[in-house]
Amino acid sequence: MLILVGAPLGVLAGCGGGDSPSDASSDALDGAADAADAADAVDAGPECAADTECDDGVSCTHDSCDAAGRCRNTVDPAICDDGVFCNGAEICDPLAGCAPGPLQTCSDEDVCTIDRCDEAAKTCRHMPRDFDEDGEADFRCEGGTDCDDRDPFRGSLIAEICLDSIDNDCDTLVDEPECGRPAHDLCDDALDVSAGGVFSLDAAGAASDYELSCGLTGRRDLVARFTLSEAASLRVQAQGTSTTSIALQTSCGDAGAEFDCARGYPGTLRRRRLEPGTYFLVLQDRGGELVVEVTFGPPVDPPTNESCASPMDLGAGASTLGSFVDVLDDHETECGAFSAGDLVYSITVPAGGGSKDLLVSALSLTGESLSFSVQRSCGDELSSLRCARGSPAGTRIHELPEGSYFIIVEGSSSREIDFSLDAQLLAPTPVPAGDTCATAIPMELGIPVIGTLADKQDDHVSTCSYFYREAVYRIDLLEPSDISLEVDGRGTYMSLSLRSDCLDSATELRCLSGSPARTSLRGLPAGIYYVHIEAYSGTGFEIRSTVRPPTPIVPVSGNGTCASAHGFGEAGGVFSGDTTGLLDNLGASCGLGASSADAFFRFDLTTPRRLIATTDGSAFDTVLHLHRGACGSLSEIGCDDDGGEGTRSRLDLPLEAGTYLLVVDGFGSGAAGRYELEVQLAAP
Repeated sequence: MLILVGAPLGVLAGCGGGDSPSDASSDALDGAADAADAADAVDAGPECAADTECDDGVSCTHDSCDAAGRCRNTVDPAICDDGVFCNGAEICDPLAGCAPGPLQTCSDEDVCTIDRCDEAAKTCRHMPRDFDEDGEADFRCEGGTDCDDRDPFRGSLIAEICLDSIDNDCDTLVDEPECGRPAHDLCDDALDVSAGGVFSLDAAGAASDYELSCGLTGRRDLVARFTLSEAASLRVQAQGTSTTSIALQTSCGDAGAEFDCARGYPGTLRRRRLEPGTYFLVLQDRGGELVVEVTFGPPVDPPTNESCASPMDLGAGASTLGSFVDVLDDHETECGAFSAGDLVYSITVPAGGGSKDLLVSALSLTGESLSFSVQRSCGDELSSLRCARGSPAGTRIHELPEGSYFIIVEGSSSREIDFSLDAQLLAPTPVPAGDTCATAIPMELGIPVIGTLADKQDDHVSTCSYFYREAVYRIDLLEPSDISLEVDGRGTYMSLSLRSDCLDSATELRCLSGSPARTSLRGLPAGIYYVHIEAYSGTGFEIRSTVRPPTPIVPVSGNGTCASAHGFGEAGGVFSGDTTGLLDNLGASCGLGASSADAFFRFDLTTPRRLIATTDGSAFDTVLHLHRGACGSLSEIGCDDDGGEGTRSRLDLPLEAGTYLLVVDGFGSGAAGRYELEVQLAAP
């Protein structure tokens, strides 16, 4: 009937008996309408009298009872949006609910751009190809001016250097008469900034002449100098096109005469007190305009609490301001920055009042990350009760006994920052469940767990995270099993560590991060295990888990071509092999083309199924791609690069009946090694 509606009227007339063309057309339209009504009745849900009777249990559908008394369950993908642009647009499955959509790859397949996903701006960035990071695009690309994109000291912004037989400025001429360095490129042409002020310099064409302890490779340097007739404080800020380094020297160009070096964006160097004399500033940046502000002031006395011998006493709690200008690194803490200055404070839980909670917060006044360690014995890292790092850094230590404690605050190794410190003693509260190994929460596999990091602290070390608060769970595995864990922080990047000794990160069986974070372990022996859930914020989360008897792992070899693909049935399975030594026979739409060695698997479906395939547990950066059809006439229908654990892959697709080819591949052109492939073919 639907074909007749779309057919020309002349064709309809030719098919009639005694009816006129208009009668035949009218009958056909009526029939089509009847068929559409019948199809609509089939597509609609059961009969209903109210919206409440139409709830399908799927969170991303709008459920209503229409005017005809039929349930309508309309999908709304917007409900599934997790707010994260770079993981792609989520989809709403009318049966299963919210599900991940295709990842946002951002690849424009243009070799002249460097592509990345910018989560903050919610967009894809396509930057001009500039491998030496000198600010100029490769001349082989449209608009490019860099004739040697491997050398940051050759380009159209570089001045021609005399008598070196090199075309430094990329104008096809060598050692032309206009060659020479820009102003203030060398010590003997240093800019005099003795009066202070703001100066605009041009680093284009400058060379890299001097070595700085905080310098970066591929940077150009300029030189300034100043002379003090009396002691003064100093502040230098340099804003360029990239991270800027500033070295303060007493003998220009002499690395041994450097006594301070700082870098940042902008670069900032400060000194509390400089004695009378002549000093040099060596400024390094990638190139282009460099704005330098130099300020002199009265000398400032150094802090008195630089060591454990003279801590600043906060009594039973106080707030104070501090500065790391000219402060040395005297102590090492487990979460502090290497060679960062530190200041020492003490706080006392008074005798006779019982235990107290200690609440500490340290905040950089300009937003940089800093750290502090709370210790029983000052300078003894083994006596540390807690080490916190962040911007701000904060912690709560529960039920601290009476006595004196020390707080060692550390700044940045590259910037001399100012900060505020607040330490308070509060009424004692018990350690929250799951905050430490001693209060680990029992977890039964197969049952979803809802948790939060809002009341947790950072007590333990994981190899895949970075000084964030964590929640601890305990698993009692009674018999050898395959288990899978997934931690979903509702868009927050989560870390998951599974270990056999709660306190020892060296016993980690798996540590990975993601949004969500997923892992699977096969043939895990019976025993006690601990799960550490970690994130940078106090987010809520859900842990989903499965447990099943150990699945036999089938070793596979000789499957390096489509024709020799290893076949498996609709039961799926777990397979292991090695792509090392195999050839690149089939590329893919993700994983930078997946032009690495590949291994092939084939399966046939007689009914629709849901494919879930992962390479978790593999030893290299994998890519999974799925094709339909026979060898020689394949059509890609799915590709994933990093949807599994870390850089491992995961495909989750509904499939119709047919013949399929599943390929284990590697990222780019050189990723190969041992792989594990798990395939499940579940009911749709």
